[in-house]
Amino acid sequence: MAAVRRGAAALVARLRAALSPRISFPYRVELKEGKKYAWCSCGHSRAQPFCDGSHRTLAPDKAPVRFTAEADGKVWLCACKRTRGPPRCDGSHLRLWEAGSGARR
Repeated sequence: MAAVRRGAAALVARLRAALSPRISFPYRVELKEGKKYAWCSCGHSRAQPFCDGSHRTLAPDKAPVRFTAEADGKVWLCACKRTRGPPRCDGSHLRLWEAGSGARR
């Protein structure tokens, strides 16, 4: 199972590099139990998927989603910013592809 996960992460990395930057793929990140994080909800952060404060000037109506990791491990965090369960990816980017719009907000 670990090999499948590594393969999926490698595939996403290759696709992200090869395809248009308008197409958003989820980020696979390592979280540490008890650590606090701020997920970027505006899409302007240069530290994606985490907030770097860019929303203050570029999207003042947006705020990061703050969360504390419940366990150590790798998770998929949303990049398209359309997830119904932020910060985790729920596959919304797939619906955007089907609709012909992989653009970030």
